[in-house]
Amino acid sequence: MFREMRRKEKKLSDEEATEILNSGEEGVLATIGKDNYPYAVPLNYAYHNNGIYFHCATSGHKIDNMNHNSKVSFCVVKDTQIIPKEFSTNFKSVVLFGTAMELLGDEKQEGLMVLVRRLSSDHVKAGEKYIKNAMDKTRVFKINIEHISGKIAK
Repeated sequence: MFREMRRKEKKLSDEEATEILNSGEEGVLATIGKDNYPYAVPLNYAYHNNGIYFHCATSGHKIDNMNHNSKVSFCVVKDTQIIPKEFSTNFKSVVLFGTAMELLGDEKQEGLMVLVRRLSSDHVKAGEKYIKNAMDKTRVFKINIEHISGKIAK
C-alpha cells in the first residue's frame, strides 16, 4: 500500500528516523477535507510510544478534516542547508502515515503531559497546573503510525 523510497541510498534507518522525530522542533500535519483538498499545518508535537501527539483548539480546519477522514500524513525536516552553487539542499526528513485519534479522559491528560515533558521539560510542575486549567479548552490527538520513512539528502 505504501510506496518504497525510490532513492534507496538516501534512506535512513529506523533508528535515525526516530532520532529526527525525537529531536525535531515542529512538524507539518497533512489532512484531507470533504472538498478533497489537502490541508497542511505546522504544529508542535511529541513522539512517544510509536505515535505523534499534538494538541489544538476545540474546533477548526484540521479537526473538521480529521472528522471527515482520520488518515493523515506528518512530516518533520531538520538540518536544512541550501547549497546555492550546487542548486541543491541538504536535509534530513521523516514522512509518516497513520490514523489520527482523539484522546479523552486519562489518555488526554497523559497526552498533554507527554507534550509538556517534551516541549517544556524545565517546567513540568507548572505544566501540570496549566493542564488542569486547560483541559476543557484543548483537544489532544495521537497519530498511530502505520508507515514511516526517513531520508537524508547531501
